[in-house]
Amino acid sequence: MFINGIAAAQPAVQMQETESYSELERQLLEHYGVEAESVFVEIANPALRVHLLLAGDGEPVLFLHGGDGEAADWAPLMAELQDDVQLIGIDRPGFGLTDQFDYSSVELRRHAGDFVCSLLDALGLEHATLMAGSMGGFFALATALDHPQRVDRLVLVGMPVGLFSECGPELAELCGTPGAPEAFMAGIASMEGLRAQYRGMFSIDPDSLPELYFRLRLAALQLPGTQAAWATLLTRIADLTGFRPELYLGAELPSLRQPVLLVWGEHDMAPAEVARQAVQAIPDCRFELLEGSGHLPFLTDPDRTAELVREFLLEHPLS
Repeated sequence: MFINGIAAAQPAVQMQETESYSELERQLLEHYGVEAESVFVEIANPALRVHLLLAGDGEPVLFLHGGDGEAADWAPLMAELQDDVQLIGIDRPGFGLTDQFDYSSVELRRHAGDFVCSLLDALGLEHATLMAGSMGGFFALATALDHPQRVDRLVLVGMPVGLFSECGPELAELCGTPGAPEAFMAGIASMEGLRAQYRGMFSIDPDSLPELYFRLRLAALQLPGTQAAWATLLTRIADLTGFRPELYLGAELPSLRQPVLLVWGEHDMAPAEVARQAVQAIPDCRFELLEGSGHLPFLTDPDRTAELVREFLLEHPLS
């Protein structure tokens, strides 16, 4: 099932970028004390090779990163949970070491469900708990709604795409202005650009994270296809009027069958009160606000996030 290592048939420059990224990923996991194995698995729909980080033992929990991120973004939280569950960190299509992917014409909701279900099939899992944030949250919500039998629970950490129909003016302008996504990606492809993004967009003090974290993020942005994949996705997520209607899942929240934990940062991309109102529609949802956190609470407050996750899993044991 799993294929260890990196495919040999790559151009020399691409191989160098891949090896550099892999080494930094190893160092970051070691920095946080995460004992993870880097593996690859072939999935059927879409047909591509997916890179995973496997750690821990117990019931399986799939980690779906946001935006232009990677599985290793979850390292601080993985370190806290690796003694509790089996962690399956995923590089989504087009990101990290997973194969490149063209998002220009794919139906995003169907793609999200197909990807997660195909990955579960390849892993020999009938169902699992999904942990996700931001764009990964859309993948998780879409799968839970369209393939409820494959999802045991949902843990959403940070504002998931799909929860609201409206987005902030800065995000709307970024997604809806021709050429802006490409310019944005080029702008964050430097240490200074990344730190500015985390400070401004995510409300995270970059000095609170190790430099190694940003070195890995920068190496990820140099991988072939990564910048193009997120620039394309940005145009598919929203326009100048807000989130695109086909990505809005809020009206379907009452039909969610799974128990949901939503961990929200005090300084997330949308106010906590707006989030509380939205999740009131979910039949079984626990909402937790983390004071002082921004869009990525698992980075800035992994201890408390892990505590909430453990409590949630105990409150909703698998039958």
